[in-house]
Amino acid sequence: MDIRELGAQVAQARRSRGLTQSELATAAGLSRQTVSSLERGDLGDLGLRKVLRLLDALELTLVVRREGHRLNLDDFQPS
Repeated sequence: MDIRELGAQVAQARRSRGLTQSELATAAGLSRQTVSSLERGDLGDLGLRKVLRLLDALELTLVVRREGHRLNLDDFQPS
């Protein structure tokens, strides 16, 4: 996953929760401009701590998998 794909996923999750960019930014402790740049794919680097705060504000979790991982039933089990 690259930063553009992450931005698209964040935008989709934000909209599905009915949040504005400003509301998400406030919840994550970021600026609205940062959230906007990420969603557009115009952000060079965000930093892991900021990504984790953003995901936490969206009630999402980060999952690390080997590249090329094929989804299976274990990927859909609640944690």
